Amino acid sequence: MLAAILSAGTILAAEAAVRTRINRAPQGTYPRMLAGRVRICRAYNRGLVGSRLSDRPALAAALQSSSALVAIGVCALAQLPGTGMPVWGRVGAGLVVGGALANTGERLIKGHVTDYVHLEKSPVPLLRRRIWNLADAAIFNGSVLTAAGFVLGGAL
Repeated sequence: MLAAILSAGTILAAEAAVRTRINRAPQGTYPRMLAGRVRICRAYNRGLVGSRLSDRPALAAALQSSSALVAIGVCALAQLPGTGMPVWGRVGAGLVVGGALANTGERLIKGHVTDYVHLEKSPVPLLRRRIWNLADAAIFNGSVLTAAGFVLGGAL
């Protein structure tokens, strides 16, 4: 349980710090290149993945809140002693919860999620088209770790 709490808390704190810095920066600060490959920008996503449902913000908020509740439930399930979940799977579950809470919290408070990482020079076309944030990366990577933990831990 401690691993999940620490990983969730780390994502929440890191996202809060990065978003605060990006949102408080003066106009014209962004976009800028980082290491010649990563473009840091300031984009406000009022919808879900790829700005879907941006014209229906209440529905986007409801769906995101629901998915955060599901993530919390899966994280709780991953913590049960009988699951055989390895520590890295528990960390993954915490990453999912931390990312989901960070995005959901900002959406409910501000009406949007701040995205800021754009891999415009990525060899993967999907990554060139999306702007994302640390919470999104935590949700994706945490999902992979948690699913692998359930499968390899023998719970599924």
